[in-house]
Amino acid sequence: MKKILLYSTLVFLVTLLILNPEKSILYAQNGLSLCQEIIIPSLFPFFVCSGLLVYSGFCEILSKISKPIMKPLFNINPTGSAAFILGLISGYPLGAVTACQLYNSLYISKSEAERLLAFCNNSGPLFILGAVGVSMYHSPQAGVILYISHILGAISVGILFRFYKTSDFCAPQTTVSTEQRSISELFSIVLTNSIQSILTVCASVIFCSVMANLLIDVLSVNGIFKAILNSSLEFASGLSSISYLDINLFSKLIMSAGVCAFAGISVHLQVMGISAKCGLSLKPYITGKVIHAIFAVIYTFILLKLIPVTSSVFVPSFQTGQISAGFFICSVYTILTVALIISMIIIYLTGHIGKHLKKKIHTL
Repeated sequence: MKKILLYSTLVFLVTLLILNPEKSILYAQNGLSLCQEIIIPSLFPFFVCSGLLVYSGFCEILSKISKPIMKPLFNINPTGSAAFILGLISGYPLGAVTACQLYNSLYISKSEAERLLAFCNNSGPLFILGAVGVSMYHSPQAGVILYISHILGAISVGILFRFYKTSDFCAPQTTVSTEQRSISELFSIVLTNSIQSILTVCASVIFCSVMANLLIDVLSVNGIFKAILNSSLEFASGLSSISYLDINLFSKLIMSAGVCAFAGISVHLQVMGISAKCGLSLKPYITGKVIHAIFAVIYTFILLKLIPVTSSVFVPSFQTGQISAGFFICSVYTILTVALIISMIIIYLTGHIGKHLKKKIHTL
């Protein structure tokens, strides 16, 4: 039955492409433009930085700092904090990329990598606060509520999945030695891996852009059904469809919270392409995203009841100011997060150096 369903779906999709060549090319060009203008400039530098952090051995320091949190809360080797933090700062699919890199570098076990995938791959502040909160709903407050719900939902999924395959838990020691490489060799490896990752992401975005739009044209759906179908396939355009629905703002934000958390088939294909080389099961990842969507909806419902967001009338003359405000909020968030991590590292290194000097003085 699985093969029959798969073959039938593939034949249907190929038929759509053959019957709609002009539309297919147009939708593919739109997806390519999205990759060129947004995805590559915003994600590729993060992919390179993520790889440099993992392959340079920086995660060993980060693991010692986050040891009081990652192991008790998520039952994951503290090195996994790199995937969780980078996933929150940069967005899809960097959390999954970093988790796979950590697994390939033997920092975490297979069961930990699968557990980590369930909650580390999240939407970033730039998208939720800027694109969704300000550009779509013209309300920084709405963006903040959605992002808080998103983070709380991810943490809740991580706590829930700490019980996944606990009998298979076999975390490598956090003192795993990193292979010594020259700067040029390290950068070459990271650059190659980053190019492969960004190509995988862009390919899935273009494919889903074509198929989602062709399906919508064929089914001729409108209104809330179009928004739901669009969101399940490609969440960015789906969120835009939701923002234009003729329903109250409360319902729009509830739906948006679920869509941001679930992410859509486009993101899942990206993760599938990235994790395929590692041989990781995607069942905990998909299950985690579904549960994340449920948690995000619940948290958004509670926050909106406590802090109501009123509909704001969009005034074109204030568009630039509103977008600037959104980017300012998410920039401050990112800067504060990075500053906190750097401060923790400095405190750790200072304490480590102090202990080392005390030992030397004691021996003298």
